Amino acid sequence: MRALYVTCLAGLANAVLIGLINLAAEAVASGERVEARLFVLYLIAFAIYALANQASLRRANDFLQERLGELRLRLADKIRRAELRTLEGLGRGRLYAVVAQETNQLSQTFPLLVAASQSLFLLVFCLLYIAYLSPISFLVIGIVTALALLYYFHQRQALNAAMISVHAQEGEMLESLMHFTAGFQEIRLNADKNDALFARYTGIVDDLRALIVGIGDKWVSLLLFSNAFLYGLLGIVIFVLPGFFSGYTDIIYKIAAAAIFCVGPVTAVTSAAPLFTKASIGLGHVYRLEELLDQGGLPPPARQATPSRFGGFASISFDAIGFTYRDPARESGFSTGPWSLELHRGEQLYLLGGNGSGKSTALKLMSGLYPVDTGAIRVDGVAVTADTLQEYRELFSCIFPDFHLFDRLHGLDDVDPERVRELIARMELADKVSYAAGRFSTQDLSSGQRKRLAMIVALLEDREIYFFDEWAADQDAHFRAAFYTEILPELKRRGKTVVVVTHDDRFWHLCDRAVTLDLGQMVAPEGGGRA
Repeated sequence: MRALYVTCLAGLANAVLIGLINLAAEAVASGERVEARLFVLYLIAFAIYALANQASLRRANDFLQERLGELRLRLADKIRRAELRTLEGLGRGRLYAVVAQETNQLSQTFPLLVAASQSLFLLVFCLLYIAYLSPISFLVIGIVTALALLYYFHQRQALNAAMISVHAQEGEMLESLMHFTAGFQEIRLNADKNDALFARYTGIVDDLRALIVGIGDKWVSLLLFSNAFLYGLLGIVIFVLPGFFSGYTDIIYKIAAAAIFCVGPVTAVTSAAPLFTKASIGLGHVYRLEELLDQGGLPPPARQATPSRFGGFASISFDAIGFTYRDPARESGFSTGPWSLELHRGEQLYLLGGNGSGKSTALKLMSGLYPVDTGAIRVDGVAVTADTLQEYRELFSCIFPDFHLFDRLHGLDDVDPERVRELIARMELADKVSYAAGRFSTQDLSSGQRKRLAMIVALLEDREIYFFDEWAADQDAHFRAAFYTEILPELKRRGKTVVVVTHDDRFWHLCDRAVTLDLGQMVAPEGGGRA
């Protein structure tokens, strides 16, 4: 609010400057000497204008950047608390476009909008000055300006619609661009695929360029209209109004001077109009993203209870679990269940089945990453509810095929660096990776080595349940055998519960129990000992 007052003061001081200039010009035109008092007032008004203008810009920019900082934190907080299916439905391209691109654009645009708002205040005070000089002139100018604004905002509607479509096209462009890096190996091995991907990207970029060029043409037309309108208005003031109102010639030069001063503010306001529209649309996208995240059911921010009520569990039962993938239109896709399973402390369970049978989905349901559509999860007979879901998730450490490897040990601030180095050596990564200052030296590793680095992190987390989804698939024969005959037995000796998705039938006999998934359904246990 203080920034608004200061901005008003800057606009008022600017209008006072115009009045003082007119008074000085009138004195000179009459052959009189300009009084020193007038010059002192001019210096005072100029100082007030300069200081108020600077203070207003600083205060407004500080306020806006603070609000944008809060917005970024609020978005990140909602994303980190969102359900996995919600984020999967939104897509990375859309998230990046909104969180990074839109907020950065707002950060760059808002200071320009603040400057434009100052010009708007100056314009208002200039018009009030004209009204003080000649109410009739103000009425004519007001009517003509109102008609011009109606035309201007009517033309803006088409421009706004085009700018809304740019966001969707930019998101599609980002999605397409990510294929070049994520699928680089594949497109370098297949020239046809490479060319087809580039042709699609080219089409998207061409469509985006056409949209932006069309927006530019509309904006240029509107900007030219605003400038032409000002000079047309000035022509009315100078050439038309003197013929209709007596005594007008005595103040015409004052009104003309005020009208000329309006040229700059009007140009600034009309130039900022596309920025205002883009900022408004950007905020709309941000708020829409927040709505979608909220619709996904955000739990309140909460820390795990100490000690966890689920710590030291004896068994976890999954009763009649059912789940169906649904697209944004709520159309049904792959379904799994209903199936039931009981997981015992300290056992090794192997999850078997062909590709697409629902093994990874089952792990995400069992770990609480996916909400079950039907059925219930019970820990020692106590049902897991929305209030206790995060506590339940804290039991698990999972390595999925699409795992993300952090460069720092987030959440493990007190870890012993020597323990980390021992695990690096055990995973035979000492010649590739070092650990210092809380972070790994590199992630530029093969997929199997990256999984070993993820294993180090999982072992350091020391959770009660471990899920490994095809962890050994990218390992050489030596480390594949070590996984089944050394790492897993060690976890068992430590009382950890382990569930492994595997196709390595040579090692199936090592598990306590095996369960097979077939098209989302669990079939009779096979292999292993306990059923």
